[in-house]
Amino acid sequence: MAPTLTITEVRRTLKQVPLFHRAPERALEIAAAAVQRRTFEANSVIFQEGDVGEALYIIAEGLVKLSKVDLGGHEKTLAILQPPEFFGEMALLGEPARTASALALKQVTVYLLFEDDFKQLLEQYPTISLNVTTTLVSRLKGMDDEAQILSYKDAQGRVAYVLLRLFQNGVIEFNDDDQAYVRLTHQELASLAGTSRETVTRALKALETEGVIDTRPKEIIILDPQGLEEILHEIR
Repeated sequence: MAPTLTITEVRRTLKQVPLFHRAPERALEIAAAAVQRRTFEANSVIFQEGDVGEALYIIAEGLVKLSKVDLGGHEKTLAILQPPEFFGEMALLGEPARTASALALKQVTVYLLFEDDFKQLLEQYPTISLNVTTTLVSRLKGMDDEAQILSYKDAQGRVAYVLLRLFQNGVIEFNDDDQAYVRLTHQELASLAGTSRETVTRALKALETEGVIDTRPKEIIILDPQGLEEILHEIR
């Protein structure tokens, strides 16, 4: 059973979340009192595309994958999120149904901020409203940049971009040799890169030959992040 956290501890966590950047202490106190803590086991569904959205999710621990199924029935991974990011706000801002699915990649602890409390905070504290807008603009820009990168025909460039993005965003772990790695299957990486598993396997072998990564079952060790970036620029 998860330990009960005090309002002060919850507030300390919320203060790190972009949603509450520069928000008044009173806003943090209100949010800390309103949120509900919930834990999802690894590989469990947090919500599915099309579900009715009732709350915004703030990640306290773990990794969350957001994905969407295209018209051809193929899953496209939109993002992999970690603390202190938040998600699920679109369903509270005029779009009643979830526009994507959320899956816990490892055990995830989140704070749920329900619609009435969320809207009250937006109305009372313009800083929070501005933070939501800033986050949405940043995400749209990131999607635009990604669309340009992933429009390249070279699969090696696509995979190099995805690995570099995961590294730069801190979605990595470290092994006993202090090497950075991402724990993804070839299929999961294919979903991020918008290509097939077979194509990803070939691209990974090429990157391994370049000496910038090393591959192991369900793990990709990033040996040379600068090398990945150079490969990406060369492909451009």
